[in-house]
Amino acid sequence: MSEYQHKYSEEDDFKEEVGRLIGEQKFNAAINYLLQVIEYDRGNTQAKVLLEQIRKINQFQNREIFAQTNLDMDPWFE
Repeated sequence: MSEYQHKYSEEDDFKEEVGRLIGEQKFNAAINYLLQVIEYDRGNTQAKVLLEQIRKINQFQNREIFAQTNLDMDPWFE
């Protein structure tokens, strides 16, 4: 078994690695890692679900908070 196959063969290993990356708030690295897991095992639904969740977290955190024009929250501007 190659090192690449062994790296992604254990389900708990990829969950631990993703958990560590999320804990360090390295969401892009976690996304890249999960993409590699899915590339190796296309039937891994847990990795696909985690990938979607992390993408949403990353999207939310990278949102521009000052893009809203009504910063004073005036109801007549909405």
